[in-house]
Amino acid sequence: MDHFNFRQAGGLELLVSATLEASGFINAFTTRQGGVSPLPAGTLNLGNFSQDDHLNINENRRRLKVALDHNERPLLTLQQIHSADVHRVTTPEDAARASLEPPIGDALVTSRRDLLLGVQTADCLPILIADRRTGATAVVHAGWRGTLAGIARRTVEEMRERLDSSPADLLAAIGPAIGPCCFEVGYEVVEQFRTVWSHTAELISQSGQVHNPGQDGRVHLDLSLANRLQLREAGLPDTSIEDCNLCTICHNHRFFSYRFENGAVNPVGRMMGVIGWRE
Repeated sequence: MDHFNFRQAGGLELLVSATLEASGFINAFTTRQGGVSPLPAGTLNLGNFSQDDHLNINENRRRLKVALDHNERPLLTLQQIHSADVHRVTTPEDAARASLEPPIGDALVTSRRDLLLGVQTADCLPILIADRRTGATAVVHAGWRGTLAGIARRTVEEMRERLDSSPADLLAAIGPAIGPCCFEVGYEVVEQFRTVWSHTAELISQSGQVHNPGQDGRVHLDLSLANRLQLREAGLPDTSIEDCNLCTICHNHRFFSYRFENGAVNPVGRMMGVIGWRE
């Protein structure tokens, strides 16, 4: 948390990366505080799904843009599917299409300075990436399936190959997500990681906190570490990768958690990680 701070803005509570902000980038990870959604009453659900009224979602997103002091900018998001698909927005036509129909995938990159990019989460890892030299930005949604498929690495590769970014110039901020303390998975998931990752042993442990105690045949997976390693392998220096280290289950009073709130049965809101160039 050394490089992150909570901030009140426009009636919302936002978690901001001080490093990204000092480098000229609007950024925030939202909490569940300050909206109009009944999940429960008065929460800031920013996910566009049928369990919440679209009027509520639009108002919550409007409040977020006001809190960021950039209400006039389009906020582009994705139809997230737990993939390693990366979409690029470089022209006004790209931006217009994405505003009308969010592209299907789990990372969005742009070289445009007149946009906000957003990624929705409620346990999965949100990553904001910024290029200090060119002003290019990216958002990444990394669940375990996307992590396994290399979504963070592929996003950096897309920025390098298509947006003229050098990994040495990139900054990455990792927001609130389910932590290794609480992310319990079966050995079948671990075996999938072992087929792809030589350092899978670094990502798993047998211990857990009381929120989600370990059971026979299950282990705890460190999604954040997995993505930090991907970013490092993609060329980012360790000093350019920052993690807030806040678990959505341990801090469920502040953040939505699909697992803790039993999202398979109950409507659970979505937070958002947002980034854009500050003009």
